Amino acid sequence: MATFKNAIINCQKCGKLIIVKSRDFEKGTIQCAHQNCGYVNKLTLEFYDDRILQGLPLFGQLVYVENPSLSYPLQMGVNTIGHSSSCTVHTERFIHDGKCYLSRRHCTIEVFFDQWTGLLRYILQDGALETESGQFKYSLNGTSIGSYFLKNGEKLDVPNKGLINLGGRDIFRLEVYEIPTAMLQSYKVSKLFDPDETQ
Repeated sequence: MATFKNAIINCQKCGKLIIVKSRDFEKGTIQCAHQNCGYVNKLTLEFYDDRILQGLPLFGQLVYVENPSLSYPLQMGVNTIGHSSSCTVHTERFIHDGKCYLSRRHCTIEVFFDQWTGLLRYILQDGALETESGQFKYSLNGTSIGSYFLKNGEKLDVPNKGLINLGGRDIFRLEVYEIPTAMLQSYKVSKLFDPDETQ
């Protein structure tokens, strides 16, 4: 067995720094000694290989609540939502009482794979980059999840079946893609703690 050198890691619960010594490495765990913590940190990492994404049929979709036959597939990465043809999620120009409340490039949903949980995450932000100017511009009428309006620059996770209200009039339901458990387990990786990858 190679000689272990002391290393510093972040506690998996409280996030504070912990010094790992050779005796901890041999046990395979270290208990956090910080006040009100006491969490037993494993010195092996389990995560899911992101190559699983290559075999997925879809990455979730937005369903227009007023007309559920209208659904918009999402892709990995940043999805720009609006009625501009330059949007990744190009919606219809919905008219209510003679007005459209949805901006051309209204908001973004970033879809990414969380390697620690094996779930796809969906992060919503009001506004989007303008294609012509490259400047970030917020929507005119706002974006909300349920009854909570996002503040400028704020990003929030959207849960499965979460209702996203664009402009105060157009509501979309997020339908996440759940990776089948058997498929997910085949991409699970266990890796021994490597002190050279610590701080």
